[in-house]
Amino acid sequence: MKNKSFTYLLVLVLFSGCVNIRLRTANENYTLAAYAPAVEDYEFVLSKRFERDAAINLADCYYNMGNAIKTEFWYKKLFTYPNPKVEWNYRLGDALVKNGKYQEAKKYLEVYSTVNVSDNKIKNLLTVCDSSFLLYFDTLLYDVKPIRYCNEGVNVFSPTYYKNGILFVSDMHHKGMSNLKSDISGNQYFDLFYGEKSSNGNWMEAVPLGGDVNGKFNEGPLAFDKESGKLYFTRNNYISNKIEKNKKSFNVLKIFEANIENTSATIVGSLKLGNDEYSVGHPTLNSKGDVMYFIANLPWGYGGTDIYKSTKINNVWSAPENLGNSINSSGNEMFPFIFNDSTIYFSSDGNFGLGGLDIYESSFINGTWTTPYNIGYPVNSSQDDFGYICDSTGYKGLFSTSRGDGFDKIYEFTRIPPQIVVRIQTFDQLSHDGIENTSIAIFKDGKPYKKYNCDANGRLTFMVEPEHSFEIKCRDQFHYQKKYTIDTRGAKQSDTIDVKFDLKQIEINKPFIWYGISFNKKTTNLLPSSEEPLQLLATILKDNPGLKVEIGSYTDVRGGDGENRTLTNQRAQLVKQSLIKAGVNASQMEFKGHGSEKILNQCKGGLLCIEEDHQVNNRIEITVLSVTE
Repeated sequence: MKNKSFTYLLVLVLFSGCVNIRLRTANENYTLAAYAPAVEDYEFVLSKRFERDAAINLADCYYNMGNAIKTEFWYKKLFTYPNPKVEWNYRLGDALVKNGKYQEAKKYLEVYSTVNVSDNKIKNLLTVCDSSFLLYFDTLLYDVKPIRYCNEGVNVFSPTYYKNGILFVSDMHHKGMSNLKSDISGNQYFDLFYGEKSSNGNWMEAVPLGGDVNGKFNEGPLAFDKESGKLYFTRNNYISNKIEKNKKSFNVLKIFEANIENTSATIVGSLKLGNDEYSVGHPTLNSKGDVMYFIANLPWGYGGTDIYKSTKINNVWSAPENLGNSINSSGNEMFPFIFNDSTIYFSSDGNFGLGGLDIYESSFINGTWTTPYNIGYPVNSSQDDFGYICDSTGYKGLFSTSRGDGFDKIYEFTRIPPQIVVRIQTFDQLSHDGIENTSIAIFKDGKPYKKYNCDANGRLTFMVEPEHSFEIKCRDQFHYQKKYTIDTRGAKQSDTIDVKFDLKQIEINKPFIWYGISFNKKTTNLLPSSEEPLQLLATILKDNPGLKVEIGSYTDVRGGDGENRTLTNQRAQLVKQSLIKAGVNASQMEFKGHGSEKILNQCKGGLLCIEEDHQVNNRIEITVLSVTE
């Protein structure tokens, strides 16, 4: 019995010693930010006994590794023990958002926000929790699917077009490549690969780039310049497999230039952008290859990483120029892609999104970048979405996402043009009844396009295409025509546009005063204030070419009958000529001077009146004589 007890105690001591050694090793790796080996040891220790500090460090490791599922699990476990730390609310809330559990996340984020009122990240995450449904506005705009290289436990991301396929970044293993693993991720270091698409549209087996671009450590997002045949790619700053560190002992990222031929690339050197104390990376190029957009964590930015640009002048890249706070936020802007030299797609965690990195679009218009537009689900998800590229049409492309298992994958997408439906309702302005068989003429980009007729209730529904301007003219023989303009250029989502035409009846032989057309006292000189009402009358007549009208002119009783009739005749003729100059067909108009035969007030029969009362009788009246189709 004594021997058995001794053996049991010895096993306990040895086992306890093993756990303690693993815990000490885990803590050392955690201090060095070697999260992958630290996780392995912490998981072992915690499977044997609960150590609060070990669980805290393990949760932190998973958070820094971007594993939202494990982060959620361990922080929830920590919240079951006394004295939870306030900052855990942020990390758990952030993980829950990435896992799509918005309402549960809100509970923890609100606790954190009470002690961090001015934190913009919290504000953005709370907005996501309350308003994420807005980014599911049109789930049929994109058809997305993963490509062949998305294998379990492997990261593939940041594609760029090259030859008949894509260059991309991956930690997949390939024969003859280094087996070294990153202490941060636990996976192999990232290298550059080429994947080709066959003539029938299938992705062929990916191969690593030959030459010297794939080194011992990480190679990252890249760009290919068709003009020069150059390759620009991100990598850890190292020479001959020796890590270069800045003054703070950090290894920064740099952009390297390489000559590429087929599937082999040779490094030319690194670009001098910023300085060696800060990271630069994620290049993208304009069509000429002389403007590069990239990210950097330079100290004069807006926070995190910002997007900058540099111009090549005499083969030298200019100093980085920040794109400004219309693009850059207090968070991280990353993975830019410039499209048609005027639109930029990029990812950010500092704007309203679905969680993690979301993809945004902005256009350069009149010298400034427009407010970034979240392109929504299904391209964006609650996890990281980035590395968006598209072909010259803008309707086909690829992007990267960590949705699902947390590993990065490349998805293909086909963008479906938004469906824009126009619903028209015509009705009489007085009776409010629908007008049967109303004629609808549509002009696209200023040219005749289609014609329709409304139904018995004055209703009509039709579709218009995006990226055009449309003018809709509504006309009925017994009503004045009206028109409505729709501009679908830049439309991002499907929409239904309701257009209501309240049409005024045309009354034959019933004169009405056209207010605003005025003359100097007893002259034919039009007052400057007459220009606007003349233009309005011209528009109505041009919009209703079937109208034939009389332009009648009247004056007050001062002066003789013959003199007044001559004056009003001249005034009516002058109005007609002004309308002809404005584009009205002369055959639509007759004119007549009526002198002072119809006085509207008491200013007649020798009664003295003030000037304002006399002016009431100096007027232009319009009478519709007939209407033709």
